[in-house]
Amino acid sequence: MQFESLCMECMENGTTTMVLTKIPHFREVVVCSFECDHCGNRNNELQFAGTYGETGVRYSLILPAGDMEARSRQVVKSDAATASVPELEFEIPPATQKGTITTVEGLLREAGDALRALQPQRVLQAPEVAAAVAAFLDKLDACLDGSTAFTLVLDDPAGNSYIESTAGADVAASRDPLLKLDRYERTPQQTEAIGLLPSPAAGSSGRAAGPGGLPEIAEDDVHHGAAPIGAAAARRGLARMQGGVESSLIQRYAAPEEVIELPSHCSACGKPSTARMYQTHIPFFKEVILMSDSCDVCGYKSSEIKGGGGISERGRVVTLHVSEQDDLRRDVIKADTATVEIPELDLEVSTGTMGGLISTVEGLVDTISQALKGTQGFHLGDSAVEDQKKTWQTFFAELDSCKALERPWTLVLRDPLANSFISSVSEDPMKDPRMQIEEYERSAEDDEHFGIDHLKAMDAAEAAKTGAPLETVPEEAAENGH
Repeated sequence: MQFESLCMECMENGTTTMVLTKIPHFREVVVCSFECDHCGNRNNELQFAGTYGETGVRYSLILPAGDMEARSRQVVKSDAATASVPELEFEIPPATQKGTITTVEGLLREAGDALRALQPQRVLQAPEVAAAVAAFLDKLDACLDGSTAFTLVLDDPAGNSYIESTAGADVAASRDPLLKLDRYERTPQQTEAIGLLPSPAAGSSGRAAGPGGLPEIAEDDVHHGAAPIGAAAARRGLARMQGGVESSLIQRYAAPEEVIELPSHCSACGKPSTARMYQTHIPFFKEVILMSDSCDVCGYKSSEIKGGGGISERGRVVTLHVSEQDDLRRDVIKADTATVEIPELDLEVSTGTMGGLISTVEGLVDTISQALKGTQGFHLGDSAVEDQKKTWQTFFAELDSCKALERPWTLVLRDPLANSFISSVSEDPMKDPRMQIEEYERSAEDDEHFGIDHLKAMDAAEAAKTGAPLETVPEEAAENGH
C-alpha cells in the first residue's frame, strides 16, 4: 500500500510504502518505508503484527578485537528492546530506535550518527559535554572498526528480538562460543509496558479494578464471566477445551472433578481468562502438575507441565528406539529442564528452548521442526547463503522422514531433575523392549544451574539451628516441596 505523507525535513509530500508480510522468525510484521523525491530523505521501520513471545529474551554477544565477521551478524531489534554495551556504559533505550533489521555494526553506527548530528550545538552551548561525547564516539569507533573488543547485550521483554548465531537455534547449548541466550519471565511492569497487561487501576476494557487488581466482571458477561473455582465448575471448564490436545491429555491423567480453575489474564490479548491446574501421580514416574490456559476472547491456548514433590537425587536419561507407528503415538512429558536429542540427526535441543510441554513423540518432533523453522529465517530466505540454505533444507527433510517413520531413529530425553517421561507399551517401563531408563549423578554445574546448591546450603543452615542431623533434612525438605 502506498500513500502520500508529509516529509519532516523539507515539508513537501513524500511517499510511504507499507506491506504486511510473514517472516519465519518474526511471524507477521509490517514493513514501512518513506522516501521524499524533493530532498532525498529516506527512512524505514519495522513493526511486529504477530504475537509476543512467551518469555523475555536477553542476548549477550561477545565481539573480539579484529573479528569483523561477528560485527556483521544480523540483529533484529523490536520496539521494546534495549541494546547496551557494558564496557562503554552505553545504552540504547527502547524508544530511541524503532523496530529494525540490521547488523551489530549498523545498530551501533546509527546510534553514533545520532550523537554526532547534535555535536555542533553542543560545542556552542556546552563545550564540556561536547568533549565528553567526542571522547565516547572515539571509543565507539574503535569498537566498530575492530580495534577494541566489546559486548553487545540485547534485552527484549517482548521476546521478539534476535541476534544471528553460528550454532543455529541451539544458542543455549553454548555451541556458539560468542553468543549467550537467557530467557526470563516478564515482570508485571514489563508486561504492562509492552501492552499485554491492563493497568492496576482499570481493566483492559476500562472497567474499575476489583479485589486483587482484577477488573469487576458482570455475572452475565458471556465472554468474561466470573471464573469459578473448585470441583463444581471444573466439568464446564474442561467442556470448553473439547477437541484440543490439552483436553485429551488432561482427561487421560486427571479426574475432571479434581481440576482447579483460577482467574488469570491472557498473555496474548490481556483479557481475563481461565487457568486450569491439576496435580497427579503417573505410575512408575512421579507427581506432576499439569497447567493449561485458554482465552475465550482471542482463542489463545497454552499448556505446560511442572514437576511436583521433591527434587530427585539423580538425573534421568530416557532413550526410546522409534521403529513402529505405536512409538510415534506414545505420550511424552518434556519438562523445561530437559534436553532433547536425536543422535541420528546430530540434533540437540537444549534446556529451556521450548519450555515444558505435553505431547506425543510425533507431536514433539513436529514442535521441534516448527521451532527451528521459526528461528532460522535468516538461513532459509532468499538472502541466505546457498550452502547454509541447502544444509538446513536437507536437515528438515531428514527430520520429516523421522516423523514419517521412513527409517528407525532414537529419541533421548536427558533431564537432570528427572521430571520428563515417555509412556511405555508395557506395565513396567523397565521391561519395555524399545525403551531404556538410566539414572546418573548430576554434575556440580547442574546443581549450581538449578539452584540445588542453594537449597543444600539452606538445609544445612536449618539443621545447624535445630541441631537435627543433616541426613534427615533432605527428606523433610522433599516433603515440603523442595
